[in-house]
Amino acid sequence: MQDSTTLDVAAPRRPLRYAAYITLVIGLSVAIALVAWRGFDTIADAMASLGFGILLLPMIYSPHIFGAAFSWSLQFPEGRRPLFRVVLRAIWTGIAVETLMPLGGLMAEVVKARLLIRSGTRAADAASIAVVDMTVQSFVLAFWAVIGVVAMTVADTQANLGWPALAGAIVLGVAIGTLLLLQRAGLFGKLARLGAHLFHSPRWDHIVAGAVHLDQTIHAIYRRPLRVILACAIRCATRGLMAVEIWAAARMMDHPISALDAASLIGIIGALRAAAFVLPGGWGLQEAGYVVLGKAIGVPADIALSLSLATRARELMIGIPALTWWQISEGRSLKSMVRQQRLG
Repeated sequence: MQDSTTLDVAAPRRPLRYAAYITLVIGLSVAIALVAWRGFDTIADAMASLGFGILLLPMIYSPHIFGAAFSWSLQFPEGRRPLFRVVLRAIWTGIAVETLMPLGGLMAEVVKARLLIRSGTRAADAASIAVVDMTVQSFVLAFWAVIGVVAMTVADTQANLGWPALAGAIVLGVAIGTLLLLQRAGLFGKLARLGAHLFHSPRWDHIVAGAVHLDQTIHAIYRRPLRVILACAIRCATRGLMAVEIWAAARMMDHPISALDAASLIGIIGALRAAAFVLPGGWGLQEAGYVVLGKAIGVPADIALSLSLATRARELMIGIPALTWWQISEGRSLKSMVRQQRLG
């Protein structure tokens, strides 16, 4: 006979769970509609500058998604690595969230972990991989910020974004060191123990156990440093495709730029966007950065803005399908939950 207490506890939770799913599905639908509506003009403007050559940009960029997925898959514990297509879908969706949503960098890791957990990955594995991957991505951004500043110096430009970009790289470097120290010190377990000490609730025993297990899983990942280093190297290399993308877009606009100029644009703009993570895709800041840096490398303001719009258009062409897939996936989960409830 089933315990009545269990029934009483579970019953109120079902409506809350349904409400959370419904809110998520509706919220995603609204967000996708707004992004698509705003993005229509962006894609139209980019096509006015590049024509149908704009369709080449997602093709140039797409190997970066596969590289990021392979980099991420290297960090999973042996024997518990999900299928590559599962990792690829999570990365694809995470990139879309990161580039199109507010607080995208933070939200992307939560979404990626959620998608992995729904696919059958252990919660501790998904969470630990997300935490480590945030460190990897911070390193990649700092690396390319330095590359951008060095490229700008070698090209002998007079841009005034060098010091801000270098400062951003230093901040990212400090953030990387802080993240590593906190992860090594068992941050999650200590926070959970603090909560248990403050609230004195039996429920916190389970939370503490889960947090300690999460810390142990993170430590296990770092005990394979060569894999983490390889993951960073792959991300750094494939991010260079964004410079190829800008170089190709400039040529299609009949205003070619050098490889050094493309590297400086990608490195510095990436650092600026990381600093403005509260803005969806760094809207406004990226455009200003392209204009200022473009002037320094001899690119007229209208061409610089068109280059920025070209990257925006590519983000939309890749991101909107990913967000749509995520929304459909969550809708199917809600439908399955309702069906199971009816059968039960």
